[in-house]
Amino acid sequence: MVPCLDAVTVVHNAFRRDLSEIDQAVYEVARHGGDLSPLVVRLQYFGDILDRHEKGEEHAVFPELDRVAPLLAPLFVDDHREMAEGLGEVVGAADELDAARATSVLHTHVRTHLAKEDTYLYPVLRDRIDLGEQATIVGQLWGRSFPPDEVLPQYMNWLFGLVNQDDQATITTVWKQLMTEEIFGVCTPLIRDAVTTSDWSELSRRIPGLT
Repeated sequence: MVPCLDAVTVVHNAFRRDLSEIDQAVYEVARHGGDLSPLVVRLQYFGDILDRHEKGEEHAVFPELDRVAPLLAPLFVDDHREMAEGLGEVVGAADELDAARATSVLHTHVRTHLAKEDTYLYPVLRDRIDLGEQATIVGQLWGRSFPPDEVLPQYMNWLFGLVNQDDQATITTVWKQLMTEEIFGVCTPLIRDAVTTSDWSELSRRIPGLT
């Protein structure tokens, strides 16, 4: 059984890579010229997923953190507010240079925040609550952060296109553990469509009964 909290790290890795690529692309436009519009659209989608994830953490993760490690959660909530402000500054930038500067700052904030969560927050939960409670937390987190069915294919393409095979296997295994057979059956073909042929073969090898 894969510890369910490991799935959160997978999503964090997707956030890291996506924003790193956006930051570099915005910099290239500011330096060499080009159209920022597609990058703004991409950043808005990133921001929507990040907002869902943060609200899920504030609903399911931080209260449990308050129980086992009081006073830590408010520090992470403050980070969430700061990142939301940073997203607004990028989208509302007056020109390409301002957009590049704001994106760089946002990238730093997000990278630092995710590193703190992966280094301190989630290890504390792993150490101080049992696997059943961890599964409950992740189930509640997904309940708040998972997108509606009509945009689920886009989310799958986003997530699985940004993470490596180990992460793909981790999050698919956790979903298989937590989801009902019916719901997982909806996700399975979307995962297959979101990954390469070789990635799907590797997932099928690692996860018995996936196909």
